[in-house]
Amino acid sequence: MNIVVVFASEVEAHNFTIPKDSNHTISVLVSGVGSYATLYSLTKYCIQNTPDVILHAGICGTFTTLPLGTVVQVVSDCFADVGVQEQQSFKTLFEMNLANADLYPFTQGWLNLTDYLLPFLPQVHAITVNTISSSPQHIAMYINTYNPHIETMEGAAVHYVALQEHIPCIHIRAVSNAVGDRDKEKWNISGAVSNLHEVIHSIIAEIENYF
Repeated sequence: MNIVVVFASEVEAHNFTIPKDSNHTISVLVSGVGSYATLYSLTKYCIQNTPDVILHAGICGTFTTLPLGTVVQVVSDCFADVGVQEQQSFKTLFEMNLANADLYPFTQGWLNLTDYLLPFLPQVHAITVNTISSSPQHIAMYINTYNPHIETMEGAAVHYVALQEHIPCIHIRAVSNAVGDRDKEKWNISGAVSNLHEVIHSIIAEIENYF
């Protein structure tokens, strides 16, 4: 099986080791931070290498009380800040009738990855944004609009490419901080990355059970 592990940044990929005893062909793609970099890098990779499985992994902020370091599986994601800001309200492209919320790969505006669930991880809903949320107003808007568990800057881009190219995909994230908390002394990036890599190895070791 040809597996590509997709990280957005070198911070997330740092010290990740490809299992030497695996029977699979495993590659690592560092796509670049943000949706635009990920859309380009991953699409180009898929065209040139035709992977059998995409395993997207990274860190995230949480809107919930999930403990730092918790690894979760993202089963739905969306491009949360693509839309129109009108006075005090935000409307998605779907609400403005500028796009069809149920035109593949979207389902009611979401990009769902529910075919390959990992029973040992909590399943969560995510939003993908171009600007990390820090203001109470933006956080409240996202919670009211999407009711998400976590926030990233790349997840929906990976979902979009995987669904469009019909490539099986698993998306996991490790919680490094609370959304809105910019005091990095309260973050746990190193612990989140360590836990993330451990779960990636576990998934690869058992991946044939999920596909």
